[in-house]
Amino acid sequence: MDQPTTRSFRSRKVRAILAGGLVLGVGAVFTLAAWTDNEWVFGQNDNGTGGPGTAVYHMEQNTWTGTAGAAAWSDQGAKNGGALTFTVNADKLLPGSTVYAPMQLRSAAGSQALTATLAEGVQATPVVDPTNNSALYGALTYSLKSGVTKAQCNAAGFAGGGTVLVAAGQPLTATSATPISLPAGADSSTAGTGVDLCFALTLPTTADSSLQGKATTPLWRFTSTVGS
Repeated sequence: MDQPTTRSFRSRKVRAILAGGLVLGVGAVFTLAAWTDNEWVFGQNDNGTGGPGTAVYHMEQNTWTGTAGAAAWSDQGAKNGGALTFTVNADKLLPGSTVYAPMQLRSAAGSQALTATLAEGVQATPVVDPTNNSALYGALTYSLKSGVTKAQCNAAGFAGGGTVLVAAGQPLTATSATPISLPAGADSSTAGTGVDLCFALTLPTTADSSLQGKATTPLWRFTSTVGS
């Protein structure tokens, strides 16, 4: 190899090293310093009171079993739940007779507004009433309305108003997709206004005489679902 070519190669190599760092002494290379600037952010809700969180969806019931028939709100999420009290002589039904029971639903304190439906009707297990008779359960029919108050939950009041959720003459297993709107309370410490419901339970005129002296316990489940 000739000398001009060798010198030209070495010259380019030195320039490349110097471009990558400063050469001080034997084998010591110092690179140029880098400047770093970071920005962190955190998640906050739109009220500026903390991070993202979850809402509360909580329903309560009142079956008017408080002292002297006063409202007694409770959470009854498991069978057999709160007890509906049907009117006088509900245990002595005759063919063609109808008895009535009022109740209410509401959104609990701190809950968002809810939309409930009557999702299920079943016969209770014998733990409620050992004489729970399946033949009588199958013979009885019922109807359900919203907007009928406790005071109106009788023959005249039931016939005169309210919104039909379950039409008359339906079996006790009948459900309803008609929404029951439960408003939220005015603030987080206040429950929503109760929505009145009234059940009308009927022993049809065609009831067989073999049903005399029987008793049964129907159950109904109201539900409210949010999310997917």
